[in-house]
Amino acid sequence: MNSKDIIKLNNEMREQLSPENKEIYEDMLVYIRLNSNKSEQQTEELLYELLEHILQGQKIGKTPKDIFGDDLRKYCDEIIDEIPGEVKSTKLIFGSYIIIYYLGVTSTMYGVLGYALYHLFSIGTNTFTFSLGSGIVTIIIELLILYVFLTSVFKWLKNSVLKEKKINKWVEFIQIWVICMVFIGIIILIPIIMPSFGTEITIPIVLFAFTGVILFFVAYLLNKKYRITK
Repeated sequence: MNSKDIIKLNNEMREQLSPENKEIYEDMLVYIRLNSNKSEQQTEELLYELLEHILQGQKIGKTPKDIFGDDLRKYCDEIIDEIPGEVKSTKLIFGSYIIIYYLGVTSTMYGVLGYALYHLFSIGTNTFTFSLGSGIVTIIIELLILYVFLTSVFKWLKNSVLKEKKINKWVEFIQIWVICMVFIGIIILIPIIMPSFGTEITIPIVLFAFTGVILFFVAYLLNKKYRITK
C-alpha cells in the first residue's frame, strides 16, 4: 500500500478508538505528520503501527500512556528521529503543487473580482497594467512569505498538541486568526509598496481568471498523477 491507502485505512480504523484514546492518538498523529521533511510513506506506516498498538492495548484496558509512557511528546520525538527523510523529487513535486495552486487561487480571485467590479458596478478598469520586473519580484516575495506562513502555522499546530495543559479553544482561535490576518495584510501590502521597474505590460483583467483556471488544471493533473492530497 502507498501512503494515501494507509491514510484511508487509518481513518477507518481510528473510529474503533474510545473518545479518550482517539483524542490522544490524533494529537500524536498531528505532531508526527507535521514533520514535513520526513518520508510520507514511512510516516504513515509508523502511524498505522501506533494505531494498531493502541487498539490492542484498548482491548485489555490500557491507555496510550500505559503503552508509550507518560511523556508522549518525548516518545514522538524519538520515533520521528528514526524516520528517514523525504526524497528530493517528492519535495519538489509537492512544492510545485503548492506554488501552482496558490498562484491559481490568487490569479482567479483577482480576475473574477476585477471583472465583476468593473462590469457590474463600474469600479476599476477592464485592463491591468504592471511592470514586468516588479511583478516577478512581487510574486517571488509572496511565495517566500507563503512559505514562512505555512511553516509558522505548522509549528504552531505542532506546539499546540500533546500538552498536559490544553490551551483554551478561543485562545487558539485568536492566535491562528492573528497569524492569518498578518499574512493576508502583508500579501495585500506588497504590491502597493513595490516600486515599478521593468517593461510595462497591459492585459485584459479577465485574463487573470483564465490563467488561474489553467493553473488549477495543471495542479489537478499533478495531484492526479502523484496523489499529493488524495
